[in-house]
Amino acid sequence: MKKYLVSRDGSNTYFSCDYPNKCPICNHSISPDNKMEYVNKDIKIISILFGCPSCGKGFVTHYDMLNRESTKGNYKYTDLKLIDSFPKIPNSYNFDDCIEKLSPDFCKIYNQAYKAEFYNLDSIAGIGYRKSLEFLIKDYSITKNSAEEENIKKMPLSQVIDKYIEGDKLRTLSKASTWIGNDEAHYIKKISDKDINDLKRFIASTVAFITYDITSDEAYEVINSESK
Repeated sequence: MKKYLVSRDGSNTYFSCDYPNKCPICNHSISPDNKMEYVNKDIKIISILFGCPSCGKGFVTHYDMLNRESTKGNYKYTDLKLIDSFPKIPNSYNFDDCIEKLSPDFCKIYNQAYKAEFYNLDSIAGIGYRKSLEFLIKDYSITKNSAEEENIKKMPLSQVIDKYIEGDKLRTLSKASTWIGNDEAHYIKKISDKDINDLKRFIASTVAFITYDITSDEAYEVINSESK
């Protein structure tokens, strides 16, 4: 909804703009409170400090002063174009409780990579996703082969997959995810038609397979205990 305002910084600037409808900090849909404006006519930018009624924190939204005006009543208002709001805080990616319990380091590293990608640090985000995959696969393999824990920790991921991951589909998916992830750390990519989005998609499917397996084991325990 368009707002018609008079700046309160002493510049007597009349302007019209759309308020942001989402807090960049808590990511909730909001109707923000306008606290103050800063007008820089030299670079034609207006910055508004908003308060979020959801999280209680303040954020700044920058606007371009456009070369057009709106008329309301007896006044003319300079139209503003919303540029962006800051600071931006990404939501954490939430995993199923069984994945959080199985590999908290995977969840932690994945979310760090997720945040790096959010801040356009795409050159390092892929390496982070690849590292998170290694923790997931090794932690999963350790739960299935606890006597081999030290060996699994030391082995290259590809060898862990070949030796300890059961099921052709999960083994294939894990291996493909590893190959795509490895490309994120290499000068020359071996798989040129896949990128970080494919890596995330493959990891998500790997997580789904592992979640299914853990949940199935839990269901088996329920059935087995009831039978006794």
